[in-house]
Amino acid sequence: MMGDMKPTVRRGAGRMLQLILFCLIAGLGCVPAFAQVSYSVRVEMEKPKYLLGEPIFCRFVIQNTGRTVFAFRYRTPTRGLGSDDNQEPRFRVMDSRGQVLPDPGPRPCGSPQGTAVYGSVTLPPGQIHSERWLLNQWAQFTVPGRYHVRAERRLALLQPDPGTRKFAEKPAAFAMAIDELSFQVVHSTRAQVEEAFHPYLAAVQDPKNPNPAEAVVVLTSLPQPFFLDQLVKLANAGKPDRWDRRDALDGLARLNTPASWQVILKLFREADTTASAGSKDATGQAENPLRSYALLLLAEKADPAFIPALMEMLAKSPEPTRGDILRALGFFHDGQTFQALFDNLHSAQVTDRMNAILGLKNLGTKEVIPAMVAALNDPEAQVRQVANFALEGLTGHKVAVSANPSRDEPARIASDWHAWWLEHAGSFSPPPPAACHDW
Repeated sequence: MMGDMKPTVRRGAGRMLQLILFCLIAGLGCVPAFAQVSYSVRVEMEKPKYLLGEPIFCRFVIQNTGRTVFAFRYRTPTRGLGSDDNQEPRFRVMDSRGQVLPDPGPRPCGSPQGTAVYGSVTLPPGQIHSERWLLNQWAQFTVPGRYHVRAERRLALLQPDPGTRKFAEKPAAFAMAIDELSFQVVHSTRAQVEEAFHPYLAAVQDPKNPNPAEAVVVLTSLPQPFFLDQLVKLANAGKPDRWDRRDALDGLARLNTPASWQVILKLFREADTTASAGSKDATGQAENPLRSYALLLLAEKADPAFIPALMEMLAKSPEPTRGDILRALGFFHDGQTFQALFDNLHSAQVTDRMNAILGLKNLGTKEVIPAMVAALNDPEAQVRQVANFALEGLTGHKVAVSANPSRDEPARIASDWHAWWLEHAGSFSPPPPAACHDW
C-alpha cells in the first residue's frame, strides 16, 4: 500500500500449477482442461477528502490480467440483509481514535428484503469491472475527522467448460480483496451538501434514466430534509421497475423527523388496496406490501402519537389489515392499545382472537401470560395453537404436543401451562426482546 489512497492490488492465478505437478508426479500425462485464471483486484476510495454529509463512495475493481475469459455473479451495489453471504462486501470503519463507527443498518426487521438485482459479469482478457459502494450504508459519519476503513470482498470466478462452452458451476479461483484505506471528512455548509446531492436528485427525476438504482440508494440511505418531497414522490410513484417503493419508506424512517413520520402514517392510511393488482393473500383479499411495510415501520417506532390513527384504522379495516394492526399494537406500551388487545380476545372473529394473542406476545410482559393461558381453552383449535405458540415464544417453556392429539389433549395442554404458571409467576422475567419482532 502506497499512501492513503492506494490500496494493495492482489494478483491471483488459478490452481493450474498444482494440477500440472500432480499429473507429472502421478505419471498421468494429463493436459489441464481449463486455462489459467489471472486477475488483479482491489478496493479504493474515490477521493482523499469528503464533505461532511455528502455520499462517501469506495470502488471495487477487478481486472482480467490473463488470456482467458472468466465470469462472476453480480448484484446491484446495495447492502443486503444476508451478511453471511460469502460474496457480500464487508466494511469496518474507525475514527482517528480507533473507535468503530455506529452501523446505521440495515435494520434486521424493518428493511425490505429481496430488492437486490442479480446477474452475472463476463470479463474478457484485459477488461476491467468496477462497482461503486456507498460506504455510508455501513458507517454513520457525524463529525469531521480522519477515518480508516478495512474493506473485504470475495468473488468466485467461473470459467467456461471446454466441452460445453458454458460457464462451470465450480469456481476456478476466488478473487479476494483485503485493503486498508484512509480518508478525511471536512466541515461543510448546507449549500455544499445540497450541491452534492443534486446529481442524484436529477437522476431519479429524469424519466429517461433507465437505471437510477444508485441514486435511489443514496437518497434513501442519506435522506435530507431538503428533499423530503422527492422521497414522498418515490414512495407514491406507483410500482415502477426503477425502484422499490418500500426503499423510499425506509428513507423517510431514516430521516426521522415529525414530517417524515407523518408521511409514513399517511401512506399507511391511504395506500390503495389494489396496489398489487392480481396479488391475493390466503383470504382472497388484495395484498399491499407498501401498507404492510409502512405499518411495520410505525410499529418499530412505537410513537404514542400514532395510536389514534391506528385505532381508527382498526375499526374500519377488513382482513388482513385488521390483523396486521392488532399485532402492531403490541409494540405500543400504552393502556389504550393494551385494552384493545384484551377486548379482541373475546371477538366473535377467530382471526381477531388469534392476532390479539400475537399482539399480547409482542408486548413482552409477564402480565399478559394469564390471558394467553386462558386462550388455551378457546373453542377453536387455531386459537389454541396460536396461544400455545405465543406462550412458548414469550416464556421459552414448552409443553409437549402429540403428533396425533386425542380429544382430551387441549385440556391437558391448558392444565400443564396453568400449573407451570402457578409455579413460576413469582420469579418469571421475560427474556430481552429479539432483534426482530414476530410479524
